[in-house]
Amino acid sequence: LNDFTEFSFKFGFPDDVIPAGKNLDQIKTEIRNLKALWNHIDVVQKQAAEYFQLSWGTIDCDQMDDEIKKLRKRLNDIKGIDRKGSVYSGVNDELKKWANFVPLLQDCLLYTSDAADDLLCVDLGGRRIIKKK
Repeated sequence: LNDFTEFSFKFGFPDDVIPAGKNLDQIKTEIRNLKALWNHIDVVQKQAAEYFQLSWGTIDCDQMDDEIKKLRKRLNDIKGIDRKGSVYSGVNDELKKWANFVPLLQDCLLYTSDAADDLLCVDLGGRRIIKKK
């Protein structure tokens, strides 16, 4: 921009610098917003990877649900992002899938817990297998 400003003044077009400066500021803002989105996507992917590493007995669905809600809120708080774009909609869809999955997971955990309470399961190395009635 400095070279452009210098040449604009030398050749008598000083007013052409103002729109170029505004365009550069807008580009910088868009880059900052996209970096924020990609950083958030990285956080979402790391959180999902942590969920996949949980063993059955250590899953806390309420905590997972709270974390997913926070991630969705942070995603919606990122300003200046094209919400119809594939990057935004992709991460938003993943978070929606997790939000829908957690209640189903909660039901499975309750079912196996009830079966264990009724001694309707077999413990195989830390995994409970439900016996058929």
